[in-house]
Amino acid sequence: MLRRLRTALISAALVLPLPAGVAAPAAAATAATPADPQATPAASQELNWLAQLPNRADHRVLSGFFGGYSGSTFSADEKVASQLSTVRSTTGQTPGLVACDYGAGSTIDTSCNAGLIDWARQGGLVSVSFHAPNPARPVGGLYVHLNDFSQLTDPTTAVGKQWRATLDQVAAGLQQLAAQNVPVLFRPLHEMNSTYQQAFWWSGQQHADFVAVWRNMYTYLTQSKGLHNLIWVYSALCDTPDPAGYYPGAAYADVVGLDCYASDPAAAQGYDALTALGKPFAFAEIGAPTDNNLNPPAADKNTFDFGQWATAIHHRYPATTYFLSWNDSWGLADQTPAGATALMNDPWTVNLGNVDLAATPTAAAGPPAPADPVDLLSGFETGTEGWTAYQQLNGPWQVNEWASQGTHSLKADVNLSAQRQVFLNRTAKTDLSAYASISAAARTAPWGNQAGGTTAKLYVRTGPTGAWYDSGATAVGSNGAMLTLPLAGIPDLSDVTEIGVDFTPAPGATGQSSVYVDDVTAARPTALLEDFETGTDGWTAYQQLNGPWQVKEWASHGSYSLKADVMLDQQKEAVLNRNYGGARTDLSGRLTLAADARTAPWGNQAGGTLAKLYIRTGPNCAWYDDRGQFVDSNGTRLFLNLAGVPDLDQVCELGVDFVPAPGATGQSSVYVDDVTVR
Repeated sequence: MLRRLRTALISAALVLPLPAGVAAPAAAATAATPADPQATPAASQELNWLAQLPNRADHRVLSGFFGGYSGSTFSADEKVASQLSTVRSTTGQTPGLVACDYGAGSTIDTSCNAGLIDWARQGGLVSVSFHAPNPARPVGGLYVHLNDFSQLTDPTTAVGKQWRATLDQVAAGLQQLAAQNVPVLFRPLHEMNSTYQQAFWWSGQQHADFVAVWRNMYTYLTQSKGLHNLIWVYSALCDTPDPAGYYPGAAYADVVGLDCYASDPAAAQGYDALTALGKPFAFAEIGAPTDNNLNPPAADKNTFDFGQWATAIHHRYPATTYFLSWNDSWGLADQTPAGATALMNDPWTVNLGNVDLAATPTAAAGPPAPADPVDLLSGFETGTEGWTAYQQLNGPWQVNEWASQGTHSLKADVNLSAQRQVFLNRTAKTDLSAYASISAAARTAPWGNQAGGTTAKLYVRTGPTGAWYDSGATAVGSNGAMLTLPLAGIPDLSDVTEIGVDFTPAPGATGQSSVYVDDVTAARPTALLEDFETGTDGWTAYQQLNGPWQVKEWASHGSYSLKADVMLDQQKEAVLNRNYGGARTDLSGRLTLAADARTAPWGNQAGGTLAKLYIRTGPNCAWYDDRGQFVDSNGTRLFLNLAGVPDLDQVCELGVDFVPAPGATGQSSVYVDDVTVR
């Protein structure tokens, strides 16, 4: 939050003292286990609750707000004249998460703890970050790069001793929260990948040094200080190279996130790289776009539409567990009221008063992953959309009493005592041959004696005989459940004659109840563009030393990859690409381009080679890239978000641009493999 802090510091200096389309399906959520094996039950419960939010049939995302800097601008009282009060009066909602910052770049202050403890008692969640003073002070400032960063792990050095003193002050504040059994989303050393001129002193360090400092800090706070109430949040800057390159490892982080001030939230970069790490994902900061990443430009003040974030989370970032709006002119309180209202009242948004940590659903194991592109088959926002029912008591109707997405679903009354299967279905010819799976949200009403519980099957019937294929029985209740039917191996998918949900009451169920269906979608599969198993697949190279060739010495999938030799001394970008020439290729409707990139272990890579996955589109072959990630001999998966990229039906080129670091010398090689599109 480097750009927000500058304004806060100026204000504090002056007035001190002063008293934050088509919906993609959720990514598979993990039953989260804290990195800290000694995590308190409250911290474990909170982390698991957050991790499961995207997997709920009613798909939820926790709202958050930055309350301010401790001892300066912090206020967590939504009932007084604070920015939280403005959010509440404007939107009718109060965020479920409030954050405080212990440091404003020169001191550590933990007096906001009283407000955080009160917030937790109201049922809210709390987060703590700290703009740590530069341990090289008084010479170094918040935005002065620390050259002795590796010494932070050694308390016998001058900077190491100062850093340890800072951690002791932070620990004292966190221990006050621990004493009150308050779990903390703890977000240290954020935006570590920033490349801006006024990046923090800890930003842009060597990867290995940063990881060592993070792990040392983690061990010191959890073991030496006994802080087991912390949920560790790794938060990089979006639209900036290498968001995952500083990741300290699964044993040292619980949540991965992005700080993001994008003018077009749906086109922000970094989500795919971070969700691939397998941890719950969050937007740890969001706000109005910034000018030179420091302050909102005058033209954008009070004009940003936060409703864009609701749309982007639905369409592009369905694994999001929470978002946290910054305050001041970047935040919900100062931008368009309609946009703030849309975000805070979105059906997915969980606000204060609706945080129920005991309502943690059971989720299948597996890391979050970028969602496949989907088409909405039926959302019931415009009516029953051709759906009927069989063996129901009454209905079906379009209702707004429950919805997994939007505001409406399809409902029918059922007689449980009759012990009959009830079907909600649409009988019409549909072509599903281009899809990998279909999904639907199903629910039962809370009334009636469900006995052992109602089960539901999502099914299709295909071909001239109407052959039946279903997802298998899944228990459903009043919280809802997501049903998914893989389509691989099902014949006659071009001739689907019926799609529906079969509800089967349990033996002994009695009385009347109701069943619901919503958000029926079809997901398209990942398409392989090139894997180099049969040759170079039309790829060429630019500014290479030799190549490219199909080689067997490394592959991320299969047996082969594409390789080219490069001369690092020349400090020239080397490009491996495929140029479609006048023919072009059509990627319209696709959401994510991905590729694996690698450098050889030989040659002096200096600060590391940066690889950018890019695409060129339209009549002028305009360039769009992923801002880049650092790659090494282990290989790295690159992702390019295609949302917002124009002219995807006119792709003239795609490839990977390898940029050597200043000072790199000698000869090396670069590789590309497994180029896919979703």
